[in-house]
Amino acid sequence: MLEFNTTLLVCIVSFVIFLLMLNAILYEPLANVVQRRMRYIDSNYREAEKAKDRLNKLRDWTEERRQKSKEVAREVYSKVITEYKLKKDTLIEYEHNISAKDMSGVRLKLKNIDREAKIRLKSYVGDIAGAIASKILGYETKVETVDENILNSILETNTEESADG
Repeated sequence: MLEFNTTLLVCIVSFVIFLLMLNAILYEPLANVVQRRMRYIDSNYREAEKAKDRLNKLRDWTEERRQKSKEVAREVYSKVITEYKLKKDTLIEYEHNISAKDMSGVRLKLKNIDREAKIRLKSYVGDIAGAIASKILGYETKVETVDENILNSILETNTEESADG
C-alpha cells in the first residue's frame, strides 16, 4: 500500500518549487513575448487598415481628377476642332473667292479671244466666199459685202452648240 512519509512530502514540495521556477523562467517570459507580438501584430494591422483607407481615398481622388481631366480635355478638343473648322471654312471661302476672281479673269480673256477670233473670221469670210463663188462660177469674183446679221447668228449658234456639247 501507500505510505505517507517524508519522502512524499519532499517530492511534493520539490514539485511545487519546480513549477514556480518553471513559471518564473519559462512561462512568464514566453507569455510576455506572445503579448508583445500580439501588440505588434495588432498595431501593424491597424496601420495597414489606415493605409488601406488612405489608398482608397487616394484612388477616389485620382479617379475624380482623371474624370475632371477628361472633361477639360474634351472641352479643349471641342474648342480646337470648332476653331479649326471655322478656319477651314474661312480658308475655303477665301480660296473660292480667289478662284472665282481667277475664273472671271479667264472668262474675260476667253471672251476677248473669242471676239478677236470672230473678227478675224469675219474678215476671212468674204475672201472664202469669193473663192467658193469663183470655183463654182468658173471666173474670179470678189464678194464685197457680207451680211453681218447672218454671220453673227451663225457664229452664235455654233458657239452655243460647242458650249453644250
